[in-house]
Amino acid sequence: MKTRKQLKAEARELLAGNWLTAIKLNIVPVVCQVITWLVITGMVAGLTYYFTRVSPVVPRDFSTDAGSNNGTNSGQSFIGDLITTYFLLSVDFALIDWVRTKVPTQTPFKDAFQTISGKYILPVFVLYVIQRVLVFLWSLLLVIPGIIKAFAYSQTFYIYKDVKEQGGDTDRSYFDYVTMSRQLMDGNKWELFVLRLSFLGWDILGVLTAGIGFIWITPYKQMTYMNYYVSLVGDRYHEWGQPSGVVKK
Repeated sequence: MKTRKQLKAEARELLAGNWLTAIKLNIVPVVCQVITWLVITGMVAGLTYYFTRVSPVVPRDFSTDAGSNNGTNSGQSFIGDLITTYFLLSVDFALIDWVRTKVPTQTPFKDAFQTISGKYILPVFVLYVIQRVLVFLWSLLLVIPGIIKAFAYSQTFYIYKDVKEQGGDTDRSYFDYVTMSRQLMDGNKWELFVLRLSFLGWDILGVLTAGIGFIWITPYKQMTYMNYYVSLVGDRYHEWGQPSGVVKK
């Protein structure tokens, strides 16, 4: 398995001279991040001004309203996360091919919406729901088990993509892909956690630039993460096209 330094160096090499293509491919997630941080920055500034200048005393307790809105907020969170998942997976699927072939996509705008199609739209939804439910159930024990399982299931979508393209998806249930991800991540969850944590400084920089920095940070991060997946899987994905294909160590 490659080191974090190697994964990031290879990601930068793949992006060198192709930043415009990468930015076009990541345009939807990037725009969402920029808008999100602009909204957050504006809200913080507005609330700070309101409570320090206009109404220095908090008018009332919002706990009752917050409790009554929990159901609505949960529903909005589910839908928002699902939409984000669709767009991020569109990018990630294209980047997996980019990493393997060393050739950037020629249709970045089209690929940026590839999961919102008949080929992927239902499978992504089902796999998303399964993962959410399983992580939630594990989180009922404690927060830590839920986080661990989230990392264990983190490669589910990518495995589905590879299996489908190898023609091995006809005899598998959706739960099989979750199991395959868990097997693949056995002994590798901490490694992925540290890899993601290593981008914390870049994320802070993106926030400090009101989200503008994510125009370059997001393609770099996603390319590194997909390089990690491709490196972890190796050539085993070819085996997944067989009816009895499983993750072999």
